[in-house]
Amino acid sequence: MAKEPKSELMTAEETCRYLKITPRTLYRYLRSRQIPAFKLGKEWRFVRSDLEQWIRDRTRATLAL
Repeated sequence: MAKEPKSELMTAEETCRYLKITPRTLYRYLRSRQIPAFKLGKEWRFVRSDLEQWIRDRTRATLAL
């Protein structure tokens, strides 16, 4: 039985679980435009591959210090 592929498009709740952060932290990132996201209607959406790239970029920036 094949596993269903994970959706590339994620909700705020799914993103919090994925990043292991609280909703408060996520919305703080959104307000300061630190995290890649877009609004679909009234809801924020996140693209998994964009988040993965964002994490890699943050990791590289930290290692460069």
